[in-house]
Amino acid sequence: MIKNIVFDLGNVLVDFDPPRFVMEKTANKDQQKMLMSEIFGSVDWLRFDKGTMNREELLTSAKSRLPKELHAIAEDLLDTWYIGLNAIPQMEELPKRLKEKGLSLYILSNAPQDYYLYEDKVPSHSIFDGIFISSDWKLSKPEHEIFRTFYSHFRLNPAECYFIDDSAANILAAEETGMDGFHFKRNFSALEKALTALGVL
Repeated sequence: MIKNIVFDLGNVLVDFDPPRFVMEKTANKDQQKMLMSEIFGSVDWLRFDKGTMNREELLTSAKSRLPKELHAIAEDLLDTWYIGLNAIPQMEELPKRLKEKGLSLYILSNAPQDYYLYEDKVPSHSIFDGIFISSDWKLSKPEHEIFRTFYSHFRLNPAECYFIDDSAANILAAEETGMDGFHFKRNFSALEKALTALGVL
């Protein structure tokens, strides 16, 4: 029996769209490509998410690979990227509906410490029973350890949890640690059907 619904953040609850963030800083296509590659597409961003690299270290590393004329833009981008996050419209009501059905709600997400600057943008974040952010634990999906630590921290039985994530690799890792899930690709009607089939909607 499913008692807990576990949500990812980016592209599940909020719209994480780095190309849009970059385009808002420069209209130059070559500059956009470089900023995407050296910031959001870099291994350093994964470290930033994991909490093993802070924002200042990420910026210093990116500047070492970017031309000098992009340094100020890169700094501005890293200082403000999260301002461009918006709630995914269909997800604004779903947590409330699930909560009304008696489900416990959790967030399990790869996210940097900047999460605490934008948590108010997360739909219904105040009604979640627990929030587990990768950078707090120096772990990241799809590593099995982050799932096991999540279950242990909140004393959850993975068989009683259902995970919603936009990454197939993360869903597979969840399943390998005992938690079934749904690969969310903005296919909200399919998600509703899956939750209804589980008897939680």
